[in-house]
Amino acid sequence: MALSVLGQLPVASPAGADDDAPEVLLAGFEVAPAAPGPETLCRLVATVENNGDRAVYSFGFDVELNGRALPVYEQQLFLQVIEPGESEEVALYNFWTSEQGRPAPADGKLEVVVRLRAARWVDVTEVEEDGETVEVWTPVGEVAGLPQAASRTLELK
Repeated sequence: MALSVLGQLPVASPAGADDDAPEVLLAGFEVAPAAPGPETLCRLVATVENNGDRAVYSFGFDVELNGRALPVYEQQLFLQVIEPGESEEVALYNFWTSEQGRPAPADGKLEVVVRLRAARWVDVTEVEEDGETVEVWTPVGEVAGLPQAASRTLELK
């Protein structure tokens, strides 16, 4: 059975501050297995909430393991559409707990930081072309309130 660990953002909004709540929120992330060992491949999934009034997509993430950025995220965007009022999981890249150039931590603790650095609003429409319905995505602006980060320390077994 695979277990997961949920990393969450710290909650620090005073009562009545709902107007300041971000429209797009990195609600947290999951790592599976929850207690990996050295040389273990881990699954990483972020949860993004869209509290805005239009769809959002084009998510840019950064991931760090014990303070070292994973370079695969530098030029990647995740083009998953999340409709207004919905929360969706975004499958990120799997990672190894240790690899060449990044050994397993001596203290057995692996800090995972996931940062949502960018997202865009999008209008999704359907048009007829040559007798077929085609979905058209039109970017309509950057999402404010980013970057946001969540972190979690994994205990390696």
